[in-house]
Amino acid sequence: MTQSGTEGVSALDFREAMSRWASGVAVVSVRDTDGVAATTISSFSSLSLTPPLIVLALQQASRTFPRVEAARRFSVSVLSTTQRDVSIHCAKGEAEGRMFDEEAFVQDSLVGLACALLDVHRYGDHLLLVGRVERIQRGVDGEPLLYWNRAYRALTAHPEPGPAPK
Repeated sequence: MTQSGTEGVSALDFREAMSRWASGVAVVSVRDTDGVAATTISSFSSLSLTPPLIVLALQQASRTFPRVEAARRFSVSVLSTTQRDVSIHCAKGEAEGRMFDEEAFVQDSLVGLACALLDVHRYGDHLLLVGRVERIQRGVDGEPLLYWNRAYRALTAHPEPGPAPK
């Protein structure tokens, strides 16, 4: 990896650096009169407990964003390790209605959050969406799908430390 100099940080170096950050994988979606629009996200986090708020990032060129903006609502589904194909399809803009329930939650996801769109902020080439969580749908039990170093991953339990030597 190169070091930044006075010229700043290149997009390539920044992308490489951020690939070292592991994150969960989720799908943001909306169901409207045209069906379901969805895209895969890895930039997603809780923002506030009271009120319950989340924040997520979408590319400004996102095909899903205009429909979320028009509906003023969206759903977030946290994916399990068995849903790698769902993530890939949604990332390519190939969401299929049968993957989703009536509230636009991904079928058999770990958890779903139904949100009202509160605010949108534009930064660089992305949009930050702030949503107020209005409903939580408990999903299936399972392991989360992770993304690290440009590849899908699964959790590996860290072994518990043995007794301290005497």
